[in-house]
Amino acid sequence: MRVLFVNGCIRGQESRTLRLCRAAIEQMKETLEDVTVEELVLDQEDILPLNSRTLAQRHELEEKGQFDHPMFRFGRQFKEADLILVGAPYWEYQFPALLRCYLEQISVGGLTFVYGEDGRPHGMCKANKLFYITTAGGPILDRNCGFDYIKTLCGNMLGFTDIDYVAAECLDVWGVNVEEKLQEAEEALRGKIMSWR
Repeated sequence: MRVLFVNGCIRGQESRTLRLCRAAIEQMKETLEDVTVEELVLDQEDILPLNSRTLAQRHELEEKGQFDHPMFRFGRQFKEADLILVGAPYWEYQFPALLRCYLEQISVGGLTFVYGEDGRPHGMCKANKLFYITTAGGPILDRNCGFDYIKTLCGNMLGFTDIDYVAAECLDVWGVNVEEKLQEAEEALRGKIMSWR
C-alpha cells in the first residue's frame, strides 16, 4: 500500500501535528500490509497559488491532455496513492495557506477528476481513504473549517468515500496538560487506524 503523507506541518520537527502524523504512520505500518510512505513536505516545495498566467498555461495543457508536464507532478502523485494522510495545524479556523495552494495544484480536470454527463465532478484518484490530522491551540468546536474543506473537496470533487480526522485541541490553553492531550489524540488515531483491518 502506497501512502502519500502530505506534510503541511510548517513548524518542522517542533510541530505537534507532525508528532501525531508520525504516530499515525507507525500504526499504519503495523496494521496494514506492505506499507510504503511517500512524504511530501510542502514547506520544502515551490508551491504558489495559481495566477492568470499559470492558470492559462494549465488550462491549455489540460485541453491537450498533456498531464506529463511538471506542472501536474503533485496531481499525478496524489492520483496514484492508495491512501492519503494529510497533517496540518489548525490556523485561523482552517490550515496554513501553503496547503490550500497544494490542494489547488492537485485539483486538475482530466487528471484527478472529470465532469460527467450529469454535470457533476467524478474523482479519478486511486485512493478512496483520506486521514486528516490537526492540532489546535484552542477548542475547535463546530468550526473545523480545515477538515470541512478537505472533506468537501476530496469527497465531492475527487471521489473519496472514506474521510476521517483526529485533532488534539486546547494545546495552548493555560493549565492544560499538553502531553496528556497529545497522548489522547495518539490513542484515538491508533484506534481508528486499527479499525481499517
